[in-house]
Order: sequence, then structure tokens, then C-alpha cells
Amino acid sequence: MSSIYFLLFFILTACNNPVDKKLPLDNINSYPLIDSNEYPITKAANGSSAKDPDLKQLYPKAIAEFIKAAYQLDKPLFDTLFFGKHVYGQEDDFPDIELPNIIENTPIRLISPELGQKKQKEQKSMIYINLMSWLENNKAVFLFVVFSNDSEHQYDFSLYFSKNTPSEKYELDKIEYENYLHLNGKTPERRVIYNKGK
Repeated sequence: MSSIYFLLFFILTACNNPVDKKLPLDNINSYPLIDSNEYPITKAANGSSAKDPDLKQLYPKAIAEFIKAAYQLDKPLFDTLFFGKHVYGQEDDFPDIELPNIIENTPIRLISPELGQKKQKEQKSMIYINLMSWLENNKAVFLFVVFSNDSEHQYDFSLYFSKNTPSEKYELDKIEYENYLHLNGKTPERRVIYNKGK
């Protein structure tokens, strides 16, 4: 039954991600919310965000920050992190890149969503992550949707980066966390666990 929910999540993510939806990103100090399917979408005319060279270079950095934040939050035991290399023709497709084999002393593997679903049935403790990203107006957003325990949605991490104009490098601004375990019908609370170095 949980594999049906897992598959349904991916289908809904692909279908509910309209490319013509534009959010106000002109204010340099504002970030769009990643709530209610309101994702920051790059204009369709510019092509997929996943093809942007800045975003490709940010993936290892975002993964490193995710691992550090997860360890600070609840000290998880990551044997290996499996990332779904989803390519559905959407703005949040996984870019055509190779990730380092190890990030923050953690083995990293890219696999297809279908293989991820199969492996979760075989090894319930496996950590599988659906990683989505968007880039617009020198701001990057990464959404880590974490599954384990036979495709059960565990938690989400949203990481926000902005480009430092003098250095032309992206810096981490904020990390938000939502726990989807033991909700008992409640909506998960979004918590800011990192904000400008704090």
C-alpha cells in the first residue's frame, strides 16, 4: 500500500507543477514559500532550471548542508543516501550531472525512482531522497523529500541559497524542516532550523 502512495506522490508532483506559475521573486530579500505546491518556477522560455550551470554546481553543496543539518537535528545514521534521478520533463528535473561518491563522509548514489521503490521494499531502513531544485534571480531553492521504512515519507528539508554579488558564490541563507512522522492527521509544522548563520 505504501508503494502506491510513493508512486502517487511522484505522479502528483509531476502533474501539479505548472510551468507558467510565476511567483514574486523581484524582492532580493524575499523567498517564495514551498507550500501548497507553490514552487518557484523558472520561466518556461528559459528552459529547465536543472540545466543551469550554477544550479548543477550547487547540488553537492546543498547535499552537504542537508547532511550537516540532519545530523544536528536528530543524529540519523546514514549508511548511504540514495537520490532519485527523476526526469519527467518538468522544471525540477534532476540535472544531468554526476555527484561525488562521498559527501560529508556519507556515500552518495544516484538511482532511478523505480529502483528506489524496489530497493525500499528490499531494505526498509534505506534512505531515499527525492531532491528538487529551482533557480531564479540569483536565488536557489532545494527541497529534500526523505523516504524510508518501505517508502514512508519521513521529513522534508528546504534549503535557500542566494548569490553573493562580490564573490559570485552562492551562500546558504536558511534551512526549514518539516517532520511527517507521527502526525495523527495533523499538518506538519515548518520549523526554521538555520537562518543566516544562526
